[in-house]
Amino acid sequence: MTNKGTVKTEIHFPEITDKKFIDECVNLHNKHRSSVNPQASNMRHMTWDEALAVTARAWARKCVFEHNIYLGETKRVHPIYTSVGENIWAGAPPAHFSVETAINSWMKEVKYYTYDSHSCTRVCGHYTQVVWADSYKVGCAVQVCPDGVSKTTFSSKKGVIFVCDYATGGNYNGVKPYKTGKSCSACMDDTCQDKLCYNPERDRLKRYNWRPDWDPDLASCDSFCKAVLAIRPITLALTFISVYCLQIHYPDLFAYE
Repeated sequence: MTNKGTVKTEIHFPEITDKKFIDECVNLHNKHRSSVNPQASNMRHMTWDEALAVTARAWARKCVFEHNIYLGETKRVHPIYTSVGENIWAGAPPAHFSVETAINSWMKEVKYYTYDSHSCTRVCGHYTQVVWADSYKVGCAVQVCPDGVSKTTFSSKKGVIFVCDYATGGNYNGVKPYKTGKSCSACMDDTCQDKLCYNPERDRLKRYNWRPDWDPDLASCDSFCKAVLAIRPITLALTFISVYCLQIHYPDLFAYE
């Protein structure tokens, strides 16, 4: 209890498999991508990628406000994509976090960006990554940092970090984030929905049996994985005991060659 008699509750943030979390991350990205000014002629629809989310989670767990040092290394942040981009948001206390707050903070950088000259008066790379036309996969993760997020002005306070990884990555030097023109006019063979270029094959959810080699085995487990690891030895023990009891009481039940 606090001094005012209110109950202190622990904030629980969603796993990377939480559908509501996934939908919110994807929908907010697509909302902003479809409403750029000037209009985009080649903006691809963005969908979730579970391997990117696994990488985002692994890096978020380090609780450091800097980009993943493995982004430029082949197959160290994704089993297929060699080009991966990244946005990071951090704040304190954890209650200040929401997916919308984080993504909107990146979008606010648009006021520092001039499309015609492709120039920034202040940091605007988070914005340009969100609206990078050729980035069509995203995976995000949020992590509470009890000892603080290092390399921030609030590193001594309990904080939270939110990481989104993108494929293919954006922010190439000298390249604008998208082409201007009538919405979807440069979608090629894709269909147009909500001012974005859709492609069923490109947009489908892919499954990966993969995790980055720099992520410790246990740390890469979500709640389901940990439950399986906890139950497995118990199940094996019960199986052994059951077989042993059957052999004691029914010695002729088993046949051997």
